[in-house]
Amino acid sequence: MTKTNSNHEQIRAVIDNWARAIRDVNLPEILNNHTEDVIMFDVPVPMQSRGLEEYKKTWELFFQYSSGGEDSFELEELEITASEHVAFCSALIRLAQGSKPQCRLTIGLEKIKGQWMISHEHHSAPHEMN
Repeated sequence: MTKTNSNHEQIRAVIDNWARAIRDVNLPEILNNHTEDVIMFDVPVPMQSRGLEEYKKTWELFFQYSSGGEDSFELEELEITASEHVAFCSALIRLAQGSKPQCRLTIGLEKIKGQWMISHEHHSAPHEMN
């Protein structure tokens, strides 16, 4: 196995665990593998959150509208691009079983002390122009 494949597998595990934690409404596990200074751009207000405490609040808001569940937060078309120390991923998010993807996701990661950590998230939703 090459290092690139190993990095891809490690990153996929981080992302899969994060998405599973969201479905399980497991806030400590959602926060796991995020840097202390994570930055997130989100669909609802606030548009920008900096640091783990603000990031945590975005999920508390999300769970006011979603009770989780097996098919509540599925990633589709996950693509990973990685070097030895930085990576980014993109995917589509399907929020409910049987629905079409409603959001786009971009995640930036850094390898810190041998562990892939999420340092940037960008969630967005398409907006039709009239």
